[in-house]
Amino acid sequence: MPTIHTDLPAVVLDCQDYGESDKIITFFCEDIGKLSGIAKGAHRSKKRFVNKLELFSFLLITYSRSTPGSLAVINDADLINSFITIRSSQSRYQAASVLREFILLATSEQLGDDNLLKLILWALHAIDKGSKHEIVIVQFLVKLFDCIGYRPDFSQCQGCGAIYKKKASAVFSPQASGLICASCISGGGYSGRQLSPGTIQMIAATQHQSLDKLSRVKLSDVLLREALDSLYRYSRYIFHRDIQSWKTFLGGQ
Repeated sequence: MPTIHTDLPAVVLDCQDYGESDKIITFFCEDIGKLSGIAKGAHRSKKRFVNKLELFSFLLITYSRSTPGSLAVINDADLINSFITIRSSQSRYQAASVLREFILLATSEQLGDDNLLKLILWALHAIDKGSKHEIVIVQFLVKLFDCIGYRPDFSQCQGCGAIYKKKASAVFSPQASGLICASCISGGGYSGRQLSPGTIQMIAATQHQSLDKLSRVKLSDVLLREALDSLYRYSRYIFHRDIQSWKTFLGGQ
């Protein structure tokens, strides 16, 4: 007998046609993380799936599995939030696509993280309501790296251990996963991007703030560009690949 799971909160990350009438959907779900399943008859559905399986939609899904590890069958879906403004605005869609690509890269099937689902929903809500997209992506990435175990250290030099002093510049090294002070840089062996004190303090503040208070973290366009560039370099080091949606996102700003 198939095992049936009901009312599972889930965000649509990917949707691919499969045959003439079916779709393969990838979700990020509460409790279980990333889930791929087949929505049979989705193209013909006039009730179960109509206007529900769009990218970024937040749903309550019902799915079943014949055996553990088999492809899930998506039996039903109730729409909670379509985030329709994201899909009707090119700039919002480009920002959400960056979020989507990072989540697909950073997560594995059936490894749940409810903090990550909260982060995804926070970012989608922020983009949907028109918050400055670059700020949302910076804050999303800082929190994402924390969730997946790659939190960079902005409190001390990763070379000598010296505590970072607020008004000092430092280099962010992806390889060291944190700051490198001027003395260690001059000694050789480290490379990275120079960050101004304001950028360092902003990223550190974001690491420590809860999602509902992130709007209090402020940054200028100059600091924003520094943060975007350094976090993107870090992501390339972690994932060993470019982020395909990144150039389109920056080009659309």
